[in-house]
Amino acid sequence: KAVVSTQSTGAESFSSVFTECPYKDGYDLTIGTSDKGDLVEETVFRHFRHVVVFLGGLQGLEPVIEADETLQEADPRTLFDYYLNTCPNQGSRTIRTEEALLITLASLRQPIALNGMRD
Repeated sequence: KAVVSTQSTGAESFSSVFTECPYKDGYDLTIGTSDKGDLVEETVFRHFRHVVVFLGGLQGLEPVIEADETLQEADPRTLFDYYLNTCPNQGSRTIRTEEALLITLASLRQPIALNGMRD
């Protein structure tokens, strides 16, 4: 079973989440969320120790990534291990971040519990 804890970061930029990672070996699983992502139910997750999940604002992750001058790549699909739509068929263009957080954590609960490894 995985031990799950949540921590938000006040990182200065997208890339600083990785460069300022509190884990010696960094995050070994990265997840970005978007209405353009793949379905959670159709994703086969690999085992991991430390996962980081990115939620975009009203305009998604793209503006956050584009604003990071240290990145060479701006395509979110290449920056994450998984690029997921955690709220398919949402019925509206945007979801408030606090709603997206709860929906995403609920959607990822089972894959994280099954694939997260304890230290």
